Amino acid sequence: MSGGFKRSSRFGLVGVFVVAGLAAVIGLTMGNGEANPKLALGLIFGVIAIFVVVLLLLHSSDLEQVAGGDAIKSSRAAAEGGRQVDDPTKLEEVDLWAALAIAPIDAEAVKARSEVWDVGRWNIKLGAIIFALIFLTVPSIYLLESFVPLLIGGPLILAAALYGSYKAIGPGGELDQGYDRMDRAMKPLGLQVTERPKGGFEHRGPIQPGFDYRLRGATELSGERQGHRATVRFGGYEEAGVSQVVVAAPSPEWSAKSRDGRIKPAEGAPEPIVSTLLKLKNSTRWSNLEVAAGPEGITVDRKKAKQGDWLCDLWLAERLASG
Repeated sequence: MSGGFKRSSRFGLVGVFVVAGLAAVIGLTMGNGEANPKLALGLIFGVIAIFVVVLLLLHSSDLEQVAGGDAIKSSRAAAEGGRQVDDPTKLEEVDLWAALAIAPIDAEAVKARSEVWDVGRWNIKLGAIIFALIFLTVPSIYLLESFVPLLIGGPLILAAALYGSYKAIGPGGELDQGYDRMDRAMKPLGLQVTERPKGGFEHRGPIQPGFDYRLRGATELSGERQGHRATVRFGGYEEAGVSQVVVAAPSPEWSAKSRDGRIKPAEGAPEPIVSTLLKLKNSTRWSNLEVAAGPEGITVDRKKAKQGDWLCDLWLAERLASG
């Protein structure tokens, strides 16, 4: 996992083995040979509970730390506003977002970025509620030797899970709010959400029972920038990690591909384009790229895109369009 969540991720990885080891020790020393080892089961359930509670607390703390840092960076970047960028690969996503703004970055756009973390907060709370219901239900079945707790807890667990799913993908839920936040955050860049994927439940496959919720189709941002129409597309489930940036600035036909951290034009590319590409700094962020130009504009296609890579591609397409 990434930077800010190192504590919870490390605790989770190490804790799984520690919990398994403690459960084995308790089972072998206290429950061995007993027909109904309630004390041993109680201790094992207690170890699991402590592990999950600490994991949730650490994850929540990590999330707040990362969210707080991102809010500070967003406010600072917004205050600096749009500025000249010579090497976008050296900038963090938030700084490049602010640098490419063509309008003042208002408080609403900054707020939209910070609200992204509300999804994580809600998921942690929902996870804690479901875990509490499971913990109150499952150990009680073993310790009380009765299925009554299951008759009470089972429907409550199912209700919590269904409510969480509805809140996530239902009308006006987290998915819809996510696109609304994206719309508000992209407004200073002159972009808005003009297309979004369709969601639905699909069968997992012939050998995997059950269904998964999947988003099919692309997410598209578009708008007028620097006198040209700019369009950004992100692949859905079937094209995860694929992005495309198109700047509708007519150009002679030429193409280029990334190799060894540089973007190298094909033979016959115009001299101004060759000169612009040669001036780009070598960087791993210039990877998995293909650039094509023609009468309809300049297109930058990327595979295995990471967060914020499309902003580099937008900067590149506009730099090439300007000559």
